[in-house]
Amino acid sequence: MRSDVSGRYSLVGLGLSEQGRNLGIAPRELRRVALEAALADAGLAPKDIDGVIGSSSDMFEDIRYLGLAPKFAYTMQTGGATPAWSIINAMGAIATGQADVVACIYGAAPTGGYLRRADGSVGGYGNFGFGYGSLYGLIGAPGAHALHARRHMDRYGTTSRHFGAVAVDLRANAAVRPGTIGYGQPITIDDHQASRPIVDPLRLLDCCRDTDGGVAVLVCSTDRARDLPGRHVTVLGAGTGHQIRNWWTGEMYDLHDDIAPAATTAFGQAGLELSDVDVAELYDPFTFSVIMQLEAYGFCGPGEGGPFVEAGGIRGGGTIPTNTGGGQLSGFYCTGFTPIVEGIRQLRGDGGATQVDGAEVALVSGHGGHGGVQGSSTHVTLLLGAGQ
Repeated sequence: MRSDVSGRYSLVGLGLSEQGRNLGIAPRELRRVALEAALADAGLAPKDIDGVIGSSSDMFEDIRYLGLAPKFAYTMQTGGATPAWSIINAMGAIATGQADVVACIYGAAPTGGYLRRADGSVGGYGNFGFGYGSLYGLIGAPGAHALHARRHMDRYGTTSRHFGAVAVDLRANAAVRPGTIGYGQPITIDDHQASRPIVDPLRLLDCCRDTDGGVAVLVCSTDRARDLPGRHVTVLGAGTGHQIRNWWTGEMYDLHDDIAPAATTAFGQAGLELSDVDVAELYDPFTFSVIMQLEAYGFCGPGEGGPFVEAGGIRGGGTIPTNTGGGQLSGFYCTGFTPIVEGIRQLRGDGGATQVDGAEVALVSGHGGHGGVQGSSTHVTLLLGAGQ
């Protein structure tokens, strides 16, 4: 049954800075460019923003730098689930009368030397403090996620070539979308198989790449959105789950995330079935992440994700067009904003060469943070709908 949440809130402004590697632009400036673009997109002015949610510890300086005067401003952090969670928080602030328009802002430049790792080195999203596993040499996201990938291979017979099918299809999307890191650079399954090992069983082309860039999304009530000149996208449903729950039962590596409660809540709020989804924009730090999420959401059965992708299930015209902008693997890496951006674009009809005809409902996922154990991440499901 649809809840009171469904359709009451909308994303009214989308702004992006340039996305890429080694841009040489400071994170705060990337955020400024993105916010100004979002305001122009929505037909709003800085004075209209009365709430700000960011993922940067510099956010308080941002308020002055951006010329904003909100009623509140705070930062939050749960890794790649932060952007989707910031939208949920923005809806909550509007629902409780704390704000009318909330700006959710991201901007980072890890490849430009602006991000300092926990070990003191600069550049890249190091996670030496990510759970106690680092005390025993389990360092970084690839090592943590590789355990999920190997478990899936051992349990279902999934192969590296199945992972490669994800990499090839997502790169094919990015290769025809200007502004992506994979633009004009398609790959083959042989390219995937020849790429160097990173951590067993993951190869280089199984892994996303850090990029510099900024994104801003403005949230307001749908009633307010209808009065604005920009095109809005409605939030039909939102749900969350946390993988630490499955740590206690010993099932953590059998699952990519605790997706079941997130999906149940989101689809329940929206009053939709899986068959209503036209496009899926999934958080994809690694190729196998796409496979495991396709299974968890029910687009295919457990263990069927690899063959499903290999048979063309996620391509345009397939069962469920997925990560149509190339995702984080081949598009750009703005943590969980990457799938949100593409979901908005698809529902607005701005998907360019990979636009899904008649897209009206997009499933968007976020993944990140942890519960003190490598791989125990938060999951967020958003169901977005084309504005009316």
